[in-house]
Amino acid sequence: MELDKFFVITGPSAVGKTTLARELLKAKLPLAKVITTTTRTMRKGERDGREYHFITPKKFQQLIAKNQMFEWATYNNHYYGSQKKDVEKLVKSGKFPLWVVDVQGAIFLKEQYPEACTIFITPSAFDTLRKRLEARNLPKEEILSRLKIARKEIAEAPYFTHRIINYDGKLEKIVSEATDLIQREITNC
Repeated sequence: MELDKFFVITGPSAVGKTTLARELLKAKLPLAKVITTTTRTMRKGERDGREYHFITPKKFQQLIAKNQMFEWATYNNHYYGSQKKDVEKLVKSGKFPLWVVDVQGAIFLKEQYPEACTIFITPSAFDTLRKRLEARNLPKEEILSRLKIARKEIAEAPYFTHRIINYDGKLEKIVSEATDLIQREITNC
């Protein structure tokens, strides 16, 4: 499988990665989101095969052992990754794959595929992440764990191709900035 160009949106938990990706897909760019496979519990409103492929840790480990994962990582005691079959399907469709992954997964992708266009989303204020995580009604221990991880992840921002600040309540701005950036990258392929 040959990937000429693909896009990766990353950043700390609750920074707005999924919301940005959803808006980019609505913008009629030639992108298709890679559906991540995970072992975490499905949240309210999520559907298997739409936001994620939800599987057991044992099944995930089997996919790793059979070399069926394109990339994978662990985050907060759960496996996350993309299956090779899902990536191949997108490449064959003629669209540019779009990953929405944690920082660890984005680093792996960038190391394996230096031509990847990586976009790091950073919050305008760290307190914004805390408020967004609290709004998800996660257990306090999980919120604290994610915030601790987020501090380390934000320090990785300079490693990525592009950085965009997500100002709370300014979705149109971040979508416009990311759309322009992606259109320039596609034009330069």
